[in-house]
Amino acid sequence: MRSIGIRAFRDSATKHLAGHEALEIQRHGHTVGYFVPHRDPDGKPPLATLARLLDLAIDESDLTQEELVALLAEARR
Repeated sequence: MRSIGIRAFRDSATKHLAGHEALEIQRHGHTVGYFVPHRDPDGKPPLATLARLLDLAIDESDLTQEELVALLAEARR
């Protein structure tokens, strides 16, 4: 996964949104979000990338895995 600044992402959003590369979007050196395309270059959902991103989110936050799962469940409602 490649890191990209928020301005670079914004300025080339159309190109990035049409691509198949997962991106970590940063602002002033801090991660503000991730872009995970709906399909990878082989046409498959990028579930492995999503799993890695969830691991990163857990590692970078003060949340336990259970707390993160609870937040995701709440967001789905």
